[in-house]
Amino acid sequence: MNSDAAQNQGWSSTTKLVVLLLLLMIGGWVLMRFSEAIPSFIIAVLLAYLLTPPTNWIVRHTGLPRGMAVMLVFLAVLVLVILTPILISPSIASIASSVQFDMEAITDLASNLSNMYIVLGPIELQLGDILLQSATGLQQLLSTFGSQALRSIFNVLSSLFWVAFVIVVTFWLIKDSYKLENWFFEHLPKPYRRDVSRLLRELNLIWGSFFKGTLVLAIIVGTLVGLTMWILGIQHVLLLAIFAGFMEFIPSIGPSLGAILATIVAFLGGSSWLPLDNWMIALIVLALYTLIFQFEQVYLYPRIVGRRVNLHPGIVFVGAILGAVEFGLLGVLLAAPVLASARVLGRYILRRLTDQDPFPTKNVLETATIQWQGMLRGQPMTAVLFDLDGTLAETDEQIIEGVLRHFGPINRFFPNNDAEVYVRRWIMRMEPVAAWLLTRLDRVDLDDDAFKMMRRLRKMLGYKKTDELHLVAGADATLRTLHERYQLGLVTTRDRQSTERFLQRYQLMDAFDVIITRDDVRRLKPHPEPIFKAAETLNTDPTQCVMVGDTLADIRAARAAGAASVAVLTGFGARQDLNEADVIVNSVVDLAQWL
Repeated sequence: MNSDAAQNQGWSSTTKLVVLLLLLMIGGWVLMRFSEAIPSFIIAVLLAYLLTPPTNWIVRHTGLPRGMAVMLVFLAVLVLVILTPILISPSIASIASSVQFDMEAITDLASNLSNMYIVLGPIELQLGDILLQSATGLQQLLSTFGSQALRSIFNVLSSLFWVAFVIVVTFWLIKDSYKLENWFFEHLPKPYRRDVSRLLRELNLIWGSFFKGTLVLAIIVGTLVGLTMWILGIQHVLLLAIFAGFMEFIPSIGPSLGAILATIVAFLGGSSWLPLDNWMIALIVLALYTLIFQFEQVYLYPRIVGRRVNLHPGIVFVGAILGAVEFGLLGVLLAAPVLASARVLGRYILRRLTDQDPFPTKNVLETATIQWQGMLRGQPMTAVLFDLDGTLAETDEQIIEGVLRHFGPINRFFPNNDAEVYVRRWIMRMEPVAAWLLTRLDRVDLDDDAFKMMRRLRKMLGYKKTDELHLVAGADATLRTLHERYQLGLVTTRDRQSTERFLQRYQLMDAFDVIITRDDVRRLKPHPEPIFKAAETLNTDPTQCVMVGDTLADIRAARAAGAASVAVLTGFGARQDLNEADVIVNSVVDLAQWL
């Protein structure tokens, strides 16, 4: 018995430390032993991250098995990879054939320049020595950057094994992404789940903003370059547009390379209709490129990519160079999001070390002045979905008062002799449990008993009868204002008859394009089915919807559906209980500041 009791007490601190050190040593050995696979694995993870959203879209809109949806996405990427070189190859061949060097003239020019002297006061410099040293330094820089930056990608492409490795790992990461996420959080100790979840959300916003925002920037800049070059009559417009778009993914260096290529093309080919010398056309092209990229940096980048990846250009440039030296082209492409992620992790560690709140709550009004209206999580919203009780309809405060009266002398055991915060929290957390229980009862065709139990649970949770509900002050005006720009939906756990009776009472039936009640779905929030149903009816993608609610059930349903979430404080939930939401506002009236 004593030995069994000793075993049940768990490991000692010394044992835990030894095991941890052994695991670290084994992990270090594995990383060193299989370091050759790390770049390929990183590429597979990035591809999976980029291709998961279109896969989810296909599954939601077609009902195809997830594996089939992944294969369709792979096929689309393959077609794009094949078509791009086919489209730009004629332009590249034409530019190469148009370049003709007069070697004798170049030799004479080099000889004359090498014999030229520059006098700066008492200092006399021979231009030939300067050019030789500059050429040597440039050659060393290009050889270092070029060889290191392209070596990793060339190694992957040169080996069919690593290509197959990337494809297979990407396929399984996309296909089983949800299973991997659930497995990770199930095996993560509970005390760390909140911090890890918040960190992953922050990192996901950074990488999502970077990739989605950079893709949008690439399309916009490529279109602007293509139109500008077409108006000027420059040859190879398609090549220049595609190249300029791709260069957006290379921070700091990419736009300069795009401008250099366009200037060379303009200098060699001139304009098809402007009666100017080629060198003047090249200067005009260079000036226009400068204007386009200034517009992109000053106006487009802060609004599309967002403040989450907003790093000083100098920091990004240094990071890109260091990344190129250490990791090749992959290091250049990922310099910005890696640095932004390091900033988030460093801030978290510093706050934990100094015993501060690792996720300080920001003032809503202050944040709203930074955000671009109509965009949440770095992308535009097209539909706004509302919960009813506690969001559009006022919460019954009498239920709180009644529960507090029953507490009586127990109140003294709560901080500040006030149990109201905890009562609100308990009532709010009961809603997902009630929804889960009602869903299971409905599945076994216990409809009558389920509805009776629902009425009892709703009464216990503090829900008023429909005729007793009151609209939140200013909600009607806010709804009509938002309806001018967005599709609106109502997603509630009430039945349709009582819901419509409430809306008719306040003349709000025409304010909503879709109404989803418990009668329309099999599973209630926090399951995402109601949000999927509303998005499908509105013919929009769930990722472009925002769910506005007062409980964790609303927020978690939005997260499960891939939608954004806004928490309001007019219900049972307090700010600290709703921190999983993307935005927290005092009331639906404050949505005008965001949307």
